[in-house]
Amino acid sequence: MEATDVLRLRVILDDINAERLILPSRPETVNALIIEIKNKLNLAYDFRLQFQDPEFDNALCNLGNIEDLPSKATIKIVRYLEPDLSSTSTDDTLLSDNTDSLDRLCRWPEIFVIPTFSYEVEHALREGNYAFVKEGKTLNLTRDQKHNILDGMAAEIYKHKAYPSTKNILMAAEALVRKHPCLKEKGSGTGYEGWKNSLRFKMGNYRTKLSRAGIKDVAVNAGKRSRTNPEGAASRAKIKRPRRGEINFMPNYPQGETKDTLENLRLEMVEQFKKTVTDRDMIIIHQHMQRTFALRREEIVNSAPPIAELKDRWPALFCEAQLYSEFHRITNQNLPYSFYAALDKYTPQLLRLYKKRKTGSFGEKMEDILRAYEEQDKNNITAARTAALAGLPLYLKEDSSEVFKTCKDELESIQDGAVALVAVVNEEDVPAGVPFESHHVSIVLEDQVVMSHRSWTDSLVILFGMIYALHLSYPEKLSGFFEFIQVILLNLDDGRKQLKPKLQALRNEL
Repeated sequence: MEATDVLRLRVILDDINAERLILPSRPETVNALIIEIKNKLNLAYDFRLQFQDPEFDNALCNLGNIEDLPSKATIKIVRYLEPDLSSTSTDDTLLSDNTDSLDRLCRWPEIFVIPTFSYEVEHALREGNYAFVKEGKTLNLTRDQKHNILDGMAAEIYKHKAYPSTKNILMAAEALVRKHPCLKEKGSGTGYEGWKNSLRFKMGNYRTKLSRAGIKDVAVNAGKRSRTNPEGAASRAKIKRPRRGEINFMPNYPQGETKDTLENLRLEMVEQFKKTVTDRDMIIIHQHMQRTFALRREEIVNSAPPIAELKDRWPALFCEAQLYSEFHRITNQNLPYSFYAALDKYTPQLLRLYKKRKTGSFGEKMEDILRAYEEQDKNNITAARTAALAGLPLYLKEDSSEVFKTCKDELESIQDGAVALVAVVNEEDVPAGVPFESHHVSIVLEDQVVMSHRSWTDSLVILFGMIYALHLSYPEKLSGFFEFIQVILLNLDDGRKQLKPKLQALRNEL
């Protein structure tokens, strides 16, 4: 195609809006096209592009090469997360707020990096590694040298996790012996079994030391039963620690802040929310939400206040952009982007698996979902996503009726259910309670509407973010469904929990 081709585009903005756009020449790259669209249509958010590919019956495909785009085409905007001021701004204050409010900025690494030990220990290890390569001789450490290695390893492990799993400890021990083969243990099948046990005990001692220093994510579990506190709770009773892949579970207050100064920032945000939407200073709200993260987590994890109280105290948490920012603070993941990228990857496989199950009552209900999906526009990616999610509880043999609800009158539906998505629809009968089209969907927590959205799939993403931000349990009858989102779609696995057999089987299929 000539670089000067005129481009005639139909730009789909969302489910109900589209714009006509004519460009006098074809941009040289996809990024240049995105900039043109932003300028012409006055779009302030970031997005990627999909286009109707004529080679695949006009099905939507991701646009990676500008030459693949026909001169007359329909393209769809796929939005990323709202810009996170704390991570995209070049303002020093905002960047300081971001890093100062979080204890951890990355997840457990794929390859554990061994820290540098004391000068004396590093010298001994260099000499020991040389002797091991030349003669196969292992190094005999002094007590102080071994303590130095364990102290350094414990500090490095804590940078990623306060409560590492057995798998994490094993990875660290293996990495230690791989880098310093002179530390291999004679008579051990792996060569690092003893190091694994030593690191496990060392982490317990290291947490005790940090707890005494007031480090919050371990101090929260202080006061358990011991020789000095025989009346305390059992040492393993109600341990408050990350259980769903959280990185920043209970961070410390930012440097220079106290509970009182952070409470003043919270009150300033409450005053902002008394103003009209147009008059609110969203930059101040974002900065204060970032700064008060530790106070908010302390309150939510320790006290578990009612939802109504949280709405009064932290109204920004119930705004979509700030909810996604909170999820990012907790997990270091962009929730909507990660969710939809993984869902789009697995949707074709899930739909194929559903079509194989056509027996019994399960098969009949699945047929209803697939039949409703077939009636939708095949180019509608939202319909495919909805079908994949609607069929998942059936595939896992879970009951979604108490969580996924539909009604014609919203008031009649908000009467029961601690956690629910209530879609207002025209039809009487909606397969699995998951509509392909709705007037709007209400997110219900503790019998009250906390947020609403037009799209059912977006409402589900919001609900999942709420569960993390408010430290809620998964609905008991849909625990497998939400674990699928957590572990398979978002890869938020702490390495401790054994998946249910049906969920593990599905994971293997995918």
